[in-house]
Amino acid sequence: MDIYDDEKDKLLDHEYDGIRELDNHMPRWWVWLFVFTIFFGEFYLIYYELTIGPNQDEEYAQEMAEAAILYAPEEEELAEDAEPFEWVYMDDAETLAKGKEIYLGNKQLCQTCHGQAGEGLVGPNLTDNMWLHGCDVETIAENIKTGFPSKGMMAYGSNSRIPDEELRALVSYIVSLQGSNPANAKPVDEARAKPCETMASAD
Repeated sequence: MDIYDDEKDKLLDHEYDGIRELDNHMPRWWVWLFVFTIFFGEFYLIYYELTIGPNQDEEYAQEMAEAAILYAPEEEELAEDAEPFEWVYMDDAETLAKGKEIYLGNKQLCQTCHGQAGEGLVGPNLTDNMWLHGCDVETIAENIKTGFPSKGMMAYGSNSRIPDEELRALVSYIVSLQGSNPANAKPVDEARAKPCETMASAD
């Protein structure tokens, strides 16, 4: 095998299967990158594994705590002499239109789980008279306020609080869906759901 003159001094002594190796140095940028990874690995080990910095569980707990503060529903601030809010079914067109807007909007995510017509998707059907957690107006409002996090429903649907007036409009719209019989309605879970009287009259 012919070797160029400028490469003869790089030729190593050993040979394998007719193949000989040149002693070429690694590129300088590659060497420095390798050195950097060594120092970075040592820093990472010291910071995250020797209790100087938070581990994954601690970072997760910290982020969840920050999210709870950032997205938690605000507490009601009522004056001592203020009248309690009246949770009643409102059947005027303006209220129902506002409730429909909230229901179909992307802020509370109602239609994401319950369907655009209340037929039920991940969440239960809202148009029949079989309910899991009570069906009077005040109970529905309180259930929306607190949510059911263990079942995937956050407070206010998305942890984004809305004023009581808007919540009452939303509840009234949900109540107005009673008996609407939409297409592809989700079957009733008869083992858990209980029949309710007409919610519009249960204030």
